[in-house]
Amino acid sequence: MAYQSLRLEYLQIPPVSRAYTTACVLTTAAVQLELITPFQLYFNPELIFKHFQIWRLITNFLFFGPVGFNFLFNMIFLYRYCRMLEEGSFRGRTADFVFMFLFGGFLMTMSTSEELLTKVLQSDTYIFSWKMYFPISLVE
Repeated sequence: MAYQSLRLEYLQIPPVSRAYTTACVLTTAAVQLELITPFQLYFNPELIFKHFQIWRLITNFLFFGPVGFNFLFNMIFLYRYCRMLEEGSFRGRTADFVFMFLFGGFLMTMSTSEELLTKVLQSDTYIFSWKMYFPISLVE
């Protein structure tokens, strides 16, 4: 019974938020299980353009560090704000929401290759977008 309710709750998450959150959790799980290393995920322009490791353009947005307190809070914020945006301002406009993700990722990739600054910009992008559409709500 608990499995069915958990499955139903998971399927009620909007598609983009569900896919992104799941990809982040699975990427972190793969690193924790030592199936891959963080060195295979990080953004490195030389490896991308000279060795054609194109996956690095995406995977640097999927890994939030080792499983721990910080990872848990990152996933809670990611899930909460992405879901609120997708169910609120982007309701019925999934393509626009995906474009916002891609455009934000493109700007972050072009602006910096420093991991810390990228993570700060990533979370600030979602919080800024959420706050623009819900100006009365408090950011927790």
